[in-house]
Amino acid sequence: MEIVELEVVDSTNRYARDHFDELADGALVVSAAQTAGRGRRGRVWHSPAGVNVYLSFVMKQTNQAFLAGAAAGLAVLDCLSTLAPEVKAYIKWPNDVYVGDRKLAGMLCEGAGVKNGRLLGVIAGIGVNVNLDAAFLSGIDQPATSLAVEAGMEFDVKKVVQGLAKSLLRYYIIYSKYPDRIFRGWKNANRLLGEEIELAAGTGELLRGVFADIAEDGELILISADGTRRHLNCGDVRIRRESVNWKKVASFNYSREVRNE
Repeated sequence: MEIVELEVVDSTNRYARDHFDELADGALVVSAAQTAGRGRRGRVWHSPAGVNVYLSFVMKQTNQAFLAGAAAGLAVLDCLSTLAPEVKAYIKWPNDVYVGDRKLAGMLCEGAGVKNGRLLGVIAGIGVNVNLDAAFLSGIDQPATSLAVEAGMEFDVKKVVQGLAKSLLRYYIIYSKYPDRIFRGWKNANRLLGEEIELAAGTGELLRGVFADIAEDGELILISADGTRRHLNCGDVRIRRESVNWKKVASFNYSREVRNE
């Protein structure tokens, strides 16, 4: 696997996009710090040096950002289940990684390279909060956590990157052969399925209802109290802590339910 290691960059996704043609399929761009890290919908991703993972994975065998993101999300869970099996992480639609009601990792998948009007690949940008302490986390504008806080110990960031590299390659290979397995595993890892949620839609509308299902194209299916059924392909799921069955969420066994899918 080709790994490009940087000390600082504006964004690993931007670097991977700018160098897409020369980077190998399955290449990893890793930086110790980012000056302009981005999350979904243009949000800032806090990227202090040396304490977290900031990387982008180049996928040239697909132009489907949804399934590429699903594979990358499962790879993150796979890595976490090995490094810190006591941390009960799950996927919050579409591809954030949460523990309880706090965000541990985020993902931004973007199309890259265009030929004859067709995307040539996908870049999966991944940020994992590794050693951020509670004081720093409290200053983030949304509930957030880190591996160190959840596990009660600090981690070697380079070892986390190495673990992620292996998991990303593993799930990229699975995706290339069995995309249906990726979808099933990703859907099962969405542990808020069946729970009452709020969703800030792309239109700005705030919706409330039961997260009833996920369609084969990745759309979230929401059923409101009056029975209205909506298919949504973007938006922010907001956890209603008082209405979630946390015992069910915490019972998720990654190695049994995803890795052996």
